[in-house]
Amino acid sequence: MPVNIIKLLNIYTYQSDKASWTNYDPRKINIISYQVDGRYDHSFDFGTIKVKKDCIFNISPLDPYSVCKIEKGSSICVTFLSEPLIETELVDCSDDPRFSILFKKLLKYRNIDIEFNYYMAMSIIYEIIALKDDKKRGEYLPTSVKSGFSKVHDYLLNNFYDSNINLTNIHKELGVSDKYFREKFRSLYGYTPTQYLISLRLNEAAKLLSEGFLNINEVAEAVGIPDAYYFSRLFKKKFNVSPSKFRL
Repeated sequence: MPVNIIKLLNIYTYQSDKASWTNYDPRKINIISYQVDGRYDHSFDFGTIKVKKDCIFNISPLDPYSVCKIEKGSSICVTFLSEPLIETELVDCSDDPRFSILFKKLLKYRNIDIEFNYYMAMSIIYEIIALKDDKKRGEYLPTSVKSGFSKVHDYLLNNFYDSNINLTNIHKELGVSDKYFREKFRSLYGYTPTQYLISLRLNEAAKLLSEGFLNINEVAEAVGIPDAYYFSRLFKKKFNVSPSKFRL
C-alpha cells in the first residue's frame, strides 16, 4: 500500500558520541535516514540490522530497538507522520548515487517552516520512497540463481571500467541462447547485461563528477566510455541532466 505522508516534521543531520542507546517506547513518528558514513547495529526483536555507509534505513514507530555504535558516523534523517506506518527495513544504495544526491538536496530545504521549502522537501521524500521501492523489487533473487549468471554479474561489477568488455558471445560460454541469457539475467538482477554495465559506468561517473577532480572527457574515459559525446547522451538520459550541469 502506498505511503501517504500526512505531515512532514523535521529534516536534520544526526551524529552521536554514545556507544549505545535504546528506544523502547511506542512512537507515532516515522524515521527514514541515509547513512553518510560510519556503522551502527540496530537490534530488534526479529534480529539485528547493520546500518552502514550508503544505506537507507526505515524505523517503524511500532518497533522497539537498541543501537550499538561500531564506527562513528553521521546520517541525514527525515521524520514524518504517515498512513500507513512505514516498516522497519534496510536498503543498500551504495551502487546508486541518486539517493545520496536526493538526501543532500533535502538539507537545502530543512527549514520547513517556509511553505516553499515544505513542499519541495515533500516532493523529494516521495521520490526517495519511489526509488527505494523500485530498487527493492530489483534486488529479489530467486533461489535457483545459477553460478554462471552470478559470475557474469560479478565480473561486470568488478571490471565495468574496462572499455574492451564484449557481451556479444558470453551466452555461448554458458551454453544458452542469447535471448535466454538476456531475459534470465534481467529476471535475476533487474537489468539486461548491457543495461547493467551502462548503469555501473554512469553511477561511477556521477560519483567522479561530484568529486570535481576530473573533466568530462576524463570521467568518460575512466568509466569505460571513451566517446565523450555518447557518454553525455547516456548520462543525460539516466539522470535527466547533462554531465556539465550535474557537476555544478
